[in-house]
Amino acid sequence: MIGIRKALREYREQKILSGGEAITKVFKNRNLPVTWVSKDQWQKRKKSDTLFIFGSGPSINQLTPYQWEIIKRHDSMGLNFSFLTHYPTTYFYLGYEPSSKQSIRDTFSLKTRKLFENSLWFLPTKVLLRLVHPLTIPEFFPLNPKVAVFNFPNAIQLESDRPFRVEDFEKSLIYRGVMCVGLHLASLLGYRHIVLLGVDLQTHKHFFDDHEVMRRERQAYNHKMAPNKVFESMIPKTNKYRTMEEYYYALNELYFQPRRVQLYVGNQGNMLCPRIPFYGEF
Repeated sequence: MIGIRKALREYREQKILSGGEAITKVFKNRNLPVTWVSKDQWQKRKKSDTLFIFGSGPSINQLTPYQWEIIKRHDSMGLNFSFLTHYPTTYFYLGYEPSSKQSIRDTFSLKTRKLFENSLWFLPTKVLLRLVHPLTIPEFFPLNPKVAVFNFPNAIQLESDRPFRVEDFEKSLIYRGVMCVGLHLASLLGYRHIVLLGVDLQTHKHFFDDHEVMRRERQAYNHKMAPNKVFESMIPKTNKYRTMEEYYYALNELYFQPRRVQLYVGNQGNMLCPRIPFYGEF
């Protein structure tokens, strides 16, 4: 659980609405339908032991109709702006960072919100402290949302520039970036086969760079990242000494494989392959 000091800091530094705005919105939206799904009910949505997790890399745009049909036969999880695929996933996680609230508002249209009406919408307790709630900002949630609240674990902290160890993953799978959250949730849900889609560490670009609303924002981001070329999380900083490439290898070999869970990549030519294998059904 989040301590009082941390909760106050989350509200003060990351809030998306003021307290007064939130109270007014809750009163206004008090009759909107919201279904709260308890943890013991999460797995009832599973129809497969295989989960596809959508990142935001440009290889998403290369998925073929045949591959989409395979994805539809299994379960799926969308992350952040992957709702711009307009594919209704089994689960969804949206981080609700203050810096992206306008982009969410501009792109999560009523039509798109309806597409995700039956998705289980994962919401961390820390985001509730930002006053993000289906009754305070309903336009940030699907229509008739089905919400699963979870505690966001502390991120892995490396005390020095060293390889990952088994004990690093004992309390958390979170390291850096939203895909770590998807992998944490996939582990909680007990999937045996996890397929990474749109994990393109060799580039800083995204599948939605040419989206009519996102284009200007993505052009500015791509210009900033151009000197480095690679995905942002491949650039070490502070105590994030190890790259995401190393994280995926270590997570697979030190955490998933001992539990008889296999991690895959969903596109041939992925830089993580063959150490993390290509999903053969594709």
